[in-house]
Amino acid sequence: MKNTYNLFIVLLLSVAIISCSTKKGTDTEKVTTANVKQVVEKEFNYPIPTSFEVTTLLQDADAAFVLDITNPVENVDKYETQRDKALNLGIYGADLSYASTYNMNEQTLEFLDASKRLIDGLDVPGIFNEDMLARVQENMDNRDSLILIVTESFYNTYEQLNKLGQDKLSFLVISASWIEGLYITTQLAVSSDYDERIMAIVAQQKGPASILVDTAEKYKDDEDIQAVAPLLNFMKLTYEGVDPAVGITKGQLDDITANVESTRNEIVD
Repeated sequence: MKNTYNLFIVLLLSVAIISCSTKKGTDTEKVTTANVKQVVEKEFNYPIPTSFEVTTLLQDADAAFVLDITNPVENVDKYETQRDKALNLGIYGADLSYASTYNMNEQTLEFLDASKRLIDGLDVPGIFNEDMLARVQENMDNRDSLILIVTESFYNTYEQLNKLGQDKLSFLVISASWIEGLYITTQLAVSSDYDERIMAIVAQQKGPASILVDTAEKYKDDEDIQAVAPLLNFMKLTYEGVDPAVGITKGQLDDITANVESTRNEIVD
């Protein structure tokens, strides 16, 4: 699939002023992976691709929306440390991207609320404000506009964390978002009876896995990131022997599925 490398991690953040979404009621531009990717590359030093792109690829591969593979919103109250809040903001951000891309309005609002509570807990100001929430409500029936609003808001979070000197927290968000996106994709690959299109998306995540491990190396003195680094290294090792240009076998897919589920459970449980 063309540009499958440019695909994962929902979300995150910055006050990307996309021309079609600067005013309430004017969120009308058609959302595509191309124009979202263009905004990301132009506005942000974002280390890996967005989760909007992966969920769009899943739709293109005719993958169905499966609710019970996401992190239950009831779990949000148990995340108390800054590390757990940042990691699970990434998890819920990926779930939010997944739900909004599939027009699951009730789930979108639930994941939006969970994300807002975690952002408030991280003390990141001015992100999920009243204007943003009003725009979401006004555009619930407009999938393209809703995706733009959600994507913009999470890029804003990413930017704000970095501006506040909390780049380690933004890295935790990004890492967990990638893990959740990969977890969702592997679950859908298995449930689709190993659809080759979805397996190709999984194969292309070898690159982002290496990028995240390399980035974690820059934070050798940070306790929170070093607590997560083994999980990222584990996922990188999981991809040994995988050639994205060739694809993956059923056995490799099963190994990646089992390992990312274990990694993801370390974060959400």
